[in-house]
Amino acid sequence: MLLKPRSVSSAARSSRRSQRPAVVLSAIALLSLAWWSGSGCDKKHSFVPNQAPTLTLTNGPIDTVTTPQSWVINMAWIANDPDGSIDHFEYAIDPPTSHAARFALQETTWVSTTEHAVVVRFRASQRDTVGPGNTASEFHTFVLRAIDNRGAPSAVLSRSFYARTVAPDVVILRPLPSALLQAQVPSPFRLEWAGNDPDGDPDTRPAGYRFLLLDMVNPDNLRFLFDPDSLFKLGAGTGWEGWRLLSADTTSLALTDVVPNKTYLAVVLAVDAAGATTPYVNLNRNALQFSVVFPDVAGPRIHVFSPLIDFTYDTGGYSLDPLRHIPVEAPALQPLEFHWDGRALPGRVAVSSRWLIDGDPTDDAPGTGFDGHWSPLGPAAGTASLPGLSAGEHLLYIEMRDDLGGVSLAIVQITAVSIPLERELLVIDDTRLEADRFSAGGLQVYTRPWPSASELDTLLYARGGVPWNGARNPAGALSSPGLLAGYAFDTLGTRRGLEDPAQAVTLAGIGRYRHVLWLVDPAAAAFDGLPNGTALRAMSAPGRASTLAAYVEAGGRVWLAGGGGAFASLAAYNRRSNDTPAGILLTFDAGELGPGRPIYDDAHIRTALGVTPLSAAPFRSSAARGGWSGQGPDGSLSAPDYTRLPAVLRYRSAATDPIPATRLASQGSLFYIGNTQFEYVAAPNEVTEPVDPAFPDGERRSTLDTLYEVDRTPEPGTSAAVMTYYHGRDNVPFVFTGFAPWMWARADAQGLVDFVLGDIWGLPKSGPQAASVRTGSGAAGVRRSAPRVTAVRRLDPPGMRP
Repeated sequence: MLLKPRSVSSAARSSRRSQRPAVVLSAIALLSLAWWSGSGCDKKHSFVPNQAPTLTLTNGPIDTVTTPQSWVINMAWIANDPDGSIDHFEYAIDPPTSHAARFALQETTWVSTTEHAVVVRFRASQRDTVGPGNTASEFHTFVLRAIDNRGAPSAVLSRSFYARTVAPDVVILRPLPSALLQAQVPSPFRLEWAGNDPDGDPDTRPAGYRFLLLDMVNPDNLRFLFDPDSLFKLGAGTGWEGWRLLSADTTSLALTDVVPNKTYLAVVLAVDAAGATTPYVNLNRNALQFSVVFPDVAGPRIHVFSPLIDFTYDTGGYSLDPLRHIPVEAPALQPLEFHWDGRALPGRVAVSSRWLIDGDPTDDAPGTGFDGHWSPLGPAAGTASLPGLSAGEHLLYIEMRDDLGGVSLAIVQITAVSIPLERELLVIDDTRLEADRFSAGGLQVYTRPWPSASELDTLLYARGGVPWNGARNPAGALSSPGLLAGYAFDTLGTRRGLEDPAQAVTLAGIGRYRHVLWLVDPAAAAFDGLPNGTALRAMSAPGRASTLAAYVEAGGRVWLAGGGGAFASLAAYNRRSNDTPAGILLTFDAGELGPGRPIYDDAHIRTALGVTPLSAAPFRSSAARGGWSGQGPDGSLSAPDYTRLPAVLRYRSAATDPIPATRLASQGSLFYIGNTQFEYVAAPNEVTEPVDPAFPDGERRSTLDTLYEVDRTPEPGTSAAVMTYYHGRDNVPFVFTGFAPWMWARADAQGLVDFVLGDIWGLPKSGPQAASVRTGSGAAGVRRSAPRVTAVRRLDPPGMRP
C-alpha cells in the first residue's frame, strides 16, 4: 500500500500553529491515557493536570475506478488540544487484531506526520468477479491519534473501508467494555450502544445491528477472548448463524435471561444499507465481557450531600435498619437543604426519586413530603428544602428507583441543635505541635521548630508579666502579653486521644460563640487517625457530618488559619495522581473540591487549591481595595479598611524578635525560619453575586476579596492568593488564611490578628494592648475599649493539654 501526505490549506496550517488547535474524537475512539507534568499557570507550567487532545475525521472519500484492483482513500482530520497545542499525528494501517491488540496497540507500527491529511491506497488481494474492478469482500482499517505538546495521546480513532463503502461502526456505551476487566452487572441489566455509518444516506445511522450473546462457561468460546476477530470471521463464514438481527432504531437491549455467577460475552456489529458489517470485534469497543454478580442488591447507590454532609452508600438496597442512618447535626430553626443523586449498577440507570420528612416510609399514600407522606416522584437527582426544624431528632427519607425496577432508600438522621451564639470568641486549637516532655531534670529542651504546643499557648493567650514556665534563656523570664490579650475568648483543644477526634468539637459546644478561630498547622493536617488525628480532618472525611459547616449554617463566623486547615478538610478527597511536582493540588475538575465541603461552600474557593512550602513572604494584595457596602447575608456588611493590614508579613529575624526564653541561644535556626507551608488558590476563582438578590440577572459584584498573596516559585512574577475574605449572601462572612499566623515577626502577627478580630469582626479589645480597634460590621468607626479583660477559659480538660 502507498502512503502519501497530502497538502493542506493555509487555514489548516494557521490552525496547527495556533496555541490552542482543535482536537475532537468521534464515538469510534478508544480510551486514551491522560498524562500530566509541570507546574504553573500555563500549559508548560500547569498546576492543573494535562488534558488529552481530541480528534475528528472530516472525510474519507473512496476512489475505486482510477486504479484497477485497488482503492484510494483521501483521509483528512481536524484536532484540538483544550490546554495546549498539537505536536504531531500518528497513523497506522491494519493494526494487529489478535490478543496483542488489546494492550494499547503495542505491536502497531505508527507513522508520524504533522499534516492534517493523507492519501491512503489499499490494494485488493483478489479481483472482484462481480463488480467493476475491485473486491468488496475484504476490508482495510485506518487508525489515527493526535499527540499534544506534552506527549499526551488522544483517543485512537479507527475507520474501516471496503472497496465501495465505508464500514459502519458501533461502540458499546453501557456498561463500559474492557479487554482487561469483566463488567460486573446485576440481573437483569440493559446493554446500550451507538452506531455510525460515515457514508450513510440520508443520515449516518446504520441500517441495523447484529447481536450475539455467548456463554463463556463453555470452554469452546474462550478462544474468542484471545482472538476476537475470529468471531467476526466465523459469523461471516456461516451467514451469521446464531446472531440476532436488530432494527436501526434499536440501540439498547435488556438482557433478562442471564444467570447469576456466570460469565458472558455480548457482541454488537453494525450493518449498512450496502450489507457491509463492522469488520472487527474489539473487547474495548463493541464486545462486552461481563459476569452477573449482583443477584440480590438491585437498587442504585444513593449519594446525599449538603453543606453539612457528603455521604455515598456503599451499596444500594431498601432497609430501615438504623445502622444505615446518616447522622447529621444541624442548627434548629434554620432552613436546611439536602441534595442527592444516584449511581445505578452497571447496565442500569437511576430514573426517579422522592422524599419524606418525619413520616412513615411504608405508607405509600401520595403527599408533599412535608405532610408525613411521600413527595411526588421527580428526577433521580433531587433536592429537599426543609424549613427550620425544631430541636430534637428528625428523619429524612430518600427513595430512588432505576429503570429495571431496583429501589433503594437513604435515611438522614438530623439532630437539630439550639444555637444561642451568646458568647463572643472561641479559639479551637486543632494543632499537633511539639508537646512538653519531662524527665528527672524537669522540662526537656525542645527539638522541633518553634512554637511548641505550650509556646503557642503563651504566644496566643498569655496575660503577660507572669514567670515563663520552663524559661532557660534566661531562667525566670516574664511572659509577654499574647496576641489575643485584651479580647474576650475561650479556648478548646482537640488533642484528647479520643477514638473519634471529631467528637472533640460538637455543634452544641461551639454554637454558643459568635466567632471561631480554628487553627490547624501543616503537620497536623497530614495526620490521619489516632493518636494525632485532628478534629477537622476526622469530621471532613467522606460520609462524615461537618461541625464546621453546620456552625456556619447556624450563622457563626469563622477564621480558618494555620497553613493546614484547607488540606485537613480536603485530604480524604485528594487524588495523588492529580498532584504536581510543585506540591499537592486539589481541583474541582478532579472531584477533590466541590459542594458539601466547607472550603468550597463557605470559603468559596471553587476552582483549585494548592499546598506547597515556599520561602516567599505574604504581601497585601493590590486587589484588597475595599469600598463595598450592602453585602453579607442581610445586606448590612461594609468593607474594612484594608490599609490597616500589615503591608508585608516578615519572617522573624534577630532585628524583629529575640529568641524566646524557652529556647537555648544556640537554637536560633529553630526560631528564625525563612520558609513555611502555604495553602493557596491555584486557579482563577472569581466569585460574583447580584447586587440586588431580587434580580439575579442584574449587575454583579465581587464578593470574595484577596487579602494576601505570595510570589510562586519557581515562577517569578506570578502570585497566588493565600488569604481571602468571603462577604456575600450565601453564608456569613468567612476568612481563610492559608498560612500560620505565628510564623511572622510578632508585630506583623499582632497586626494580622487585630485586623481580623477588630476590623472584620468588630470585637472590642481592652487592656494595655488595645491601641485601637474598629467597630461594627467591618466598617470604619469610633475606636473603643472594653471595660475589662475577660479571663481566658479552656473548655478542654487541662490535664489533656500538652
